[in-house]
Amino acid sequence: MEIALRLLDSKVVMAVAVVFFLRLVFRLYNALIVKPRKLRQMLKEQGIDGPHQTLLLGNIREIRKARTSSSPKAAPGVKPIHHDCAGALFPFFDQWRKQYGEMFVFGLGTTQIVYVTQPDVVKDMTTCTSLDLGKPSYQHKERGPLLGQGILTSNGAVWAHQRKILAPELYMEKVKGMVGLVNESTATLVKSWKSLVED
Repeated sequence: MEIALRLLDSKVVMAVAVVFFLRLVFRLYNALIVKPRKLRQMLKEQGIDGPHQTLLLGNIREIRKARTSSSPKAAPGVKPIHHDCAGALFPFFDQWRKQYGEMFVFGLGTTQIVYVTQPDVVKDMTTCTSLDLGKPSYQHKERGPLLGQGILTSNGAVWAHQRKILAPELYMEKVKGMVGLVNESTATLVKSWKSLVED
């Protein structure tokens, strides 16, 4: 009888472990594969296409390949001169913009990023006060300890509250009244930097 109970207990424990494992696999599959594909498909239906992505890496391989192949080669001892910094640093953006238009989507890992260069769309996005359009959660996770819950990193009701507090202080009349204070603070800061450089 005791052996049968032990065998039954081990089967129950094994069944529970299998259920938890399958649930974990399902959640990972949903987060890493299904959600990015759904988002990309929704963007494609709205006319925003982009380069083909690999399963978990997105476009990271293409980005690395483009950066290594486009790095400028100069004669030994001569530094190359570039005035197109963005093209030199991010050649893949130029290539994709020519191929997919002024707005396209690409992936860094499983994170989908929409690249926008149309000034009117950028203006609409930055001036939008909808609580549905916010900063990505990964930005808050990475920069949260540095920037806190300020207007740069917050979303939703927290962002609306921060903006409501900050907006009156940035009216033109108040900013004009602070020009002297800003100049004074800047001069003090520059003097302290000069003393550090000279020492």
